[in-house]
Amino acid sequence: MIRTVTGDLANLEGPILAHEHLQIDLCCQKGPEVVLGEADLEDVINDLTAAKQQGLKGVVDLSTQGSGRDPSALKHISLKSGLPVVCAAGFYWDPYPQVVFDSSVEALRDILIQELSEGIGASGIRAGVIKIGTYLGEIGAAALRVFQAAALASRATGAAVVTHTSAAEQAAWHLDTLLRAGMDPGRILISHMGAFHGIEQLIAFGRHGTMMGVDQIGLAARRPNDELADLVRDACAAGLENQIILSSDMARKTRLHRYGGSSYSAVFVDFVPMLRQRGVSTSHIETMMCKNPQRLLDFAGSVI
Repeated sequence: MIRTVTGDLANLEGPILAHEHLQIDLCCQKGPEVVLGEADLEDVINDLTAAKQQGLKGVVDLSTQGSGRDPSALKHISLKSGLPVVCAAGFYWDPYPQVVFDSSVEALRDILIQELSEGIGASGIRAGVIKIGTYLGEIGAAALRVFQAAALASRATGAAVVTHTSAAEQAAWHLDTLLRAGMDPGRILISHMGAFHGIEQLIAFGRHGTMMGVDQIGLAARRPNDELADLVRDACAAGLENQIILSSDMARKTRLHRYGGSSYSAVFVDFVPMLRQRGVSTSHIETMMCKNPQRLLDFAGSVI
């Protein structure tokens, strides 16, 4: 079962972008470019409609409390675009909301469980995944509580946990902290693994059995698509195709079609052709774009 902003689905077949933002506000630390709000609704709907024509069947918005999450807007976008949208519970570091500093691990766990099982505030819209992350620099006590709470909420509900790494070296801490809290590695997606420049690093990390996101496709400020395509090709050759998830982490106005960007279509129109040119099979592409995100989003054994 996959939980979307318009209700639960028995399954969701086809390509899913599992790390995107349809509404977001990170202007506190990253500036006004990293905002998609009410003024951008029509552009977002139009761009998702274009991606739907390329084959997109579902999308996950990973904005959380404190980062511009708007469940009602997501429902509007879903209904207008005709695409299932999954909303996230969680706490983001840009900055953490005050409740993170004021609450125990157990209280934070309960907030997450409520958003997953009962709904987010007055909207009544239920989240379908948990999103957490860490900022650059030393990882402090607040982040530790958030990660422990997310693991406990995941264990209670069956929801997957997606983490934001601000640097590649944080990935090991993310995984270790969640595993120590009792999580199944198969219910964890560590994001921004395209920052791992050597395939050897990815292979070593992949031995833990966690999902790994190559999810900033089309974000020129990070790593060029051709280098990401080489990394994904090598990951498939190493047998990691069942652990890789592809997405574009859309979060900037400048990446919308209106401003010349490839927007939510980037994976389809830019990246998949690069993978095919490198000999990545249709089967492996389908696994990374369809089967892996489907498995991640499924509330397998959920008690809610």
